[in-house]
Amino acid sequence: MTVSLAGLAGCQSASLSETGSLSSYKDFVASDGMVTKTKYRVDAASTKTVKTVHLIPTTFASNADVGTLGDPQKKLVATAIDRSLCEALSAHFDVVPVSKPADMAVRSVVTKVKATNAVVAGVSSVASKVSPVPVPRLPIGLGNLSVEAEAFDARGKQIAGLTWARGANIVTSGSRASTAADAFELAGDFSDDFSAMLAKSNDPMKSDFALPSMKNVSNSVSYAVTGKSTDPDCAVFGRGSGVTGIVGGALGLPPEWTEKKRN
Repeated sequence: MTVSLAGLAGCQSASLSETGSLSSYKDFVASDGMVTKTKYRVDAASTKTVKTVHLIPTTFASNADVGTLGDPQKKLVATAIDRSLCEALSAHFDVVPVSKPADMAVRSVVTKVKATNAVVAGVSSVASKVSPVPVPRLPIGLGNLSVEAEAFDARGKQIAGLTWARGANIVTSGSRASTAADAFELAGDFSDDFSAMLAKSNDPMKSDFALPSMKNVSNSVSYAVTGKSTDPDCAVFGRGSGVTGIVGGALGLPPEWTEKKRN
């Protein structure tokens, strides 16, 4: 509990955005977690019948607030969302290419990114390496990520929508010397919440604890290590960072470096 409270105390706040990027915000209801803010809507009768899904590449809203992020960092964040979301969706649905029909299509739009203070993050990373005991990140310069997402049926009608925001914290968020580091890491958290909402047809912040199947555990481990998705139709978004990313994260290297090294 002490660790959790410390993490909350050192958490970068994040705000929900409604940029007009979604086809509708009607009937969205608020549901916040300990460190995540959301508003959502799910047509359970429609989402529960979904078997196949298209994944539309992530974009940035035309009026997105991205602070000091440049185009390479924006591409890094968008690609991280696409890869992690495709992998997360493939655990519940059959991801198919756009050349084939699908029951549902999903798309995500980044609305806000608070850049990580790369200098402070670098100092935190060095401090954690030289300290004989684990130390949290410095509680300044933390980044955040806000995303809007929705799902359509085959006729183009919205059957689910989500506005999502989360900030990095000093305990569980890794420290990497890059302005895009925290948004890059938070991309996976967004993907997990959005895919879980679609799979459960329910509140993304509602915890329905269930032990994962051995197949899902095996697939998750394989993806983490190799970066290769278990669904071949996710290959269009490229491979994940794999071991290179794991090692780079542990060393505090910028994700831009590990992505370039991997490629």
